[in-house]
Amino acid sequence: MLIEMYSPVFIENGKVRPPIHFKEGLNVILGKDDGQNSIGKSSAMLAIDFAFGGDTYIKSDGVKHIGHHTIFFAFQFDEEPHYFARNTGEADTVHLCDKEYNLIGASWTKQEFVDWLKQQYKIDFPGLSFRTAVSSFFRIYGKDNTDEHRPLRGIPGQDMEKSITVLLTLFNRYGDVEGARQHLSDEKKKLEVYRDARKYDFISNLVGGQAKFEENRETIKSLYEELSLLTTEAEKGYSEEDIEKSQIKAQLDSRRLVLETELQKKRRKLTLVDMSLEYGLYPTDADLQSLQEFFPQVNIRKLYEIEKFHQKLAGILDEQFIAEKASIEEEIARLEAAIEDVKIQIKELGFVGSMSKEFLDRHSEIKGKINALQTQNDAFLKLKSLQEAKANAEDFLRRSIEDILHEIETELNFKMKEFDATLYAESRKPPYIRFNSYNSYKFETPDDTGTGSNFKSMVIYDLSVLFTTALPAIAHDSLILKNISDGSVDGIMKIYESSKKQIFIAFDKQSAYTEDTQQILERNRVLQLSDNNCQLYGRGWNIEENK
Repeated sequence: MLIEMYSPVFIENGKVRPPIHFKEGLNVILGKDDGQNSIGKSSAMLAIDFAFGGDTYIKSDGVKHIGHHTIFFAFQFDEEPHYFARNTGEADTVHLCDKEYNLIGASWTKQEFVDWLKQQYKIDFPGLSFRTAVSSFFRIYGKDNTDEHRPLRGIPGQDMEKSITVLLTLFNRYGDVEGARQHLSDEKKKLEVYRDARKYDFISNLVGGQAKFEENRETIKSLYEELSLLTTEAEKGYSEEDIEKSQIKAQLDSRRLVLETELQKKRRKLTLVDMSLEYGLYPTDADLQSLQEFFPQVNIRKLYEIEKFHQKLAGILDEQFIAEKASIEEEIARLEAAIEDVKIQIKELGFVGSMSKEFLDRHSEIKGKINALQTQNDAFLKLKSLQEAKANAEDFLRRSIEDILHEIETELNFKMKEFDATLYAESRKPPYIRFNSYNSYKFETPDDTGTGSNFKSMVIYDLSVLFTTALPAIAHDSLILKNISDGSVDGIMKIYESSKKQIFIAFDKQSAYTEDTQQILERNRVLQLSDNNCQLYGRGWNIEENK
């Protein structure tokens, strides 16, 4: 439990306040008897929440006016104290300290710290978020969780399903439905992946509705009839196997023709390259001597000089021709291998009867339409199957959770009735909770919708959860208790004081209540705040100074 909190910015009459010591059960931050605000009650409560790993204190008036500062605090478990320091300017880090609050060099992340608290409080339950659970029941001004009409919404923006999940985890019943939740998550992912695959055209995106599915079925039926008639009207009856073989053979013959045509082109090109390499592209000595016989006056020397240049050029061309020849020979070998593979496939088909091209083309056209429509229908059936699987998983999860919620509902309503009965001399209708579904609930006090009754019911609900679950602590700011009738507050104080778990409250105007309540407040006071330099920070922000 939290046993101590200290900060050098907590001032009283110009001096640093001594550490605030907390105890088991009720801990009261007491304000002025006249109910004056802006003395730091809520800030002190938020500082306690900060020690439990909360972040709302960072936005408090104290940080706003003073600047970033450090809160030092200590928890004790199994009679062993643990000392920490957390600065508002680096709130994601929690430093470990010695008992004099000197930093010892080690530090944890905030997540590591709250996970440690969860283990120390022995509530390391499946699905439980320590901060979400605790924060939901630390109802302090500034945390936006003091809506008396929605007491289960402990986090701003939290929907009903998540609010209910907090209860499931605190009762340690989340594990009972974890398998059903995982199954639902898997089915949702399957549906999401299937839709993405359609979106990016990895599979057919032609998925119609039920009407289109039925229309396609009728069309497929008609096409099969047309296909049967086409086969029957041919010169002889063909089986689907014969037709398929004929279509494959036609495709293979076409493929072979393309390959053989390409092979002939490569062979002709190879012949030209061989001729160039064998005969060359330049004249020989004999050619030049023959030229002189016909033209005696020709300048043979000049021709030989030109010819030497040509011979150099021819040498370069010969290298290119040799490289090209090798490339062409590789292509010829590849084509010959491909042709041989096609011939083997044709041979493996065996005897295939002669079918006209017109017949095969029409048969392929009809089969193509059937396949396209069948693919569309298969996509519709797959989508429908995934949607049904998701719906079934949701229904199973819903029924599993609702069975557990009925047990939780009974236990909480019994406890709220027990607590509520202690607040009044006469019998009254207590608040109750009813879970309509795994993601819907109703919380009310029958025939009593007044503001005071709603706030009282919220406090009774928090106390019932504290007493029946593993929740380690709750906190109630003065704004909640101010809205409750005096008589109900007197009874609530007695419940507060009976708790063995820690309860933190801010309170003022104590003289307006009974002597018993005043004594409870005084016995459990851990911090007294007032004006005249006795605010939490030694000064107030709402007083304009004379200049």
